[in-house]
Amino acid sequence: MSNENTALPSALETLPRPASTRTLRAVDYLRVSTEEQKKGYGVARQSRKTTRHIALKRWAHVGTYKDEGVSGSLEAADRGDLKRLMDAAQQTPRPFDIVVVPDGRVIGRKGRAFWRWVWALEDIGVFVAVVADDYDNTTTEGRKKMRRDADYAETEWETIRDRTQGGLQEKAELTPAAHIGGRPPYGYRIANKGTPGSYLVIDEGEAKVIKHVYDLVVGEGLNLRKATIRVNTEGITARSGKAWTRDNLRDRIMSTPVLDGVLVFRGKHAITDEDGHPLWGDSVSIELPRILTEEQSAELRRKVAETAKHSSGKRSLYPLSGRVVGLCGMAYSGFGYASSEREYARFYRCSGGTPRDLSQKSCGCSRIDADALEKHVWKHVTEIASDSKKLQELAGEWIGMAEGDTSALVDRIADLDQQIEGMNASITAVIVATAKQSKAADAIEAATAVLHEELQQLQNLRDEAAEWLAEMQESDQRTRDLIALAAMAQKSFPDMAPKQQAAILSMLELKVTITGSVPDDRRGGVPCTVRAWYAAAGLEVPTASLSDEDWERVAPMLPEGRRGTVRRSVDAIFYKARTGKSWPEVIKATGATRQASKHFNSWVSDDTWSRVNAALTGVDQVALPEPRLLPSMVIEGRVDPSAMLNAEERSRRGCR
Repeated sequence: MSNENTALPSALETLPRPASTRTLRAVDYLRVSTEEQKKGYGVARQSRKTTRHIALKRWAHVGTYKDEGVSGSLEAADRGDLKRLMDAAQQTPRPFDIVVVPDGRVIGRKGRAFWRWVWALEDIGVFVAVVADDYDNTTTEGRKKMRRDADYAETEWETIRDRTQGGLQEKAELTPAAHIGGRPPYGYRIANKGTPGSYLVIDEGEAKVIKHVYDLVVGEGLNLRKATIRVNTEGITARSGKAWTRDNLRDRIMSTPVLDGVLVFRGKHAITDEDGHPLWGDSVSIELPRILTEEQSAELRRKVAETAKHSSGKRSLYPLSGRVVGLCGMAYSGFGYASSEREYARFYRCSGGTPRDLSQKSCGCSRIDADALEKHVWKHVTEIASDSKKLQELAGEWIGMAEGDTSALVDRIADLDQQIEGMNASITAVIVATAKQSKAADAIEAATAVLHEELQQLQNLRDEAAEWLAEMQESDQRTRDLIALAAMAQKSFPDMAPKQQAAILSMLELKVTITGSVPDDRRGGVPCTVRAWYAAAGLEVPTASLSDEDWERVAPMLPEGRRGTVRRSVDAIFYKARTGKSWPEVIKATGATRQASKHFNSWVSDDTWSRVNAALTGVDQVALPEPRLLPSMVIEGRVDPSAMLNAEERSRRGCR
């Protein structure tokens, strides 16, 4: 092949024809993979080849693009400098005429990547030259050679892959405790690392951690979260050197290799063909030396399940879980526990308050009383749903436009129809041009793939606009739906069961954003037991601390105590009932001791507190004030009336 510049052949009709007297401007593209770098090969070695080739061709060398440590299986868009090269090739005026590469594998190991890249450059009038075998697509002969080279690259890659996968399958089936690749499971290390015969053995250090966690869970009865806290406080770190998280500890300790002594190769994530059959070989269970005995594994499973069930407490529905966002930006979820044999505390807590990474600090967001929050939010929802005018506004926001936007939608659909028609014409033109060049079916498919993707995007936009237009044109039906919804809300929303409420909130896509702190007296989110007692008894509370005369009336019913401790406890209990504040705040305000809460529990259990209140019926008293339980918040949502009218039926099928 001549080293002189030549005019382009007439067979390549779709490409521009630079004059024979014009020197082609060339850039070179260089790439080496990570493996090549390890072997000491760099782009400098390739650069010498491409620079010499450009000089021999008498082209003007105007630039270099290079990707180091990049796999040849990646597409152009996934390689930094190759993407920049493609962007530059589409500029006007074009900064270069031909791209020079040292060999076809620099373009891509896969033939599809190779040819898609060359074809994309040809479409915009840029040529490609391959130094190996000295050919380029400025001639018909060069273009044929490039196609053969692309086919060879694909075949070579498939052969290498077949051999590699076959070797892994054979190793998994024949080598005891075989190491197939990647990081070993926790509790194991690689023996004979870097050799074809590498296998897994027990890592004594990590196995010691596993057995320690076993002792904490089985021997001491800790759940996994408490076990995580224990190992972190003992200075035991994960393999990464960082503190353990509960999920990380669970995944490592409760893994199949640890519990069953088995590592599954080509398991549920194995690549399959169209019929679902494994592409590279059947699943293989690789037996590993056991860290825990079968009996120990069974006991660990049982204890983990038992402690998880025990720690979950009484189950309760929390319809606002995941719908409340705290001041820290994290979501709230429902949580509850038995505060006594009869009482069950329900509240919402911020996920930032119990971070999964135990080395992180709590966000400090307060717990929120669940009953109060749900009542407040549902009242707001009921008020909105009972107002057909407000519903109309929200429904318009949901659709995304006002009634007057119908004409704009019609114009948009017409414009999209015109773009779709033009895109179809472009695809037809490309198919005709490709056929004239005697392209195979796969080349035609590759040439039109991007255009078909753009066509599909236009069609999707058109379908979406048509759906919106249909919504607008059905405004009469929507109005009827809203009126029916408002009537239903007035009648049935107030008494709707929690599960049905959750279904409505789900369809509303309700979001509650906390904008202030929970009042200081209820930051813990736990119901006040003193206030609960007065509410259940239906009694009022003394307005102030007891006078000496009043104290003399109740003192004989109570233990003497030291230095007025019992009297201060009585005044503290009354103060707590009036304010609902936490015991630490009550103690600080009244001068009582920590005995106050113990006194209350004791006096309630033996009915002493009922007798004390009966003896004080003549004292000035005040009705039990409503506690301040909720922070300031913003409640947002949307309205799809047609969906909400069927909420009851939908709720039977479950809700999130």
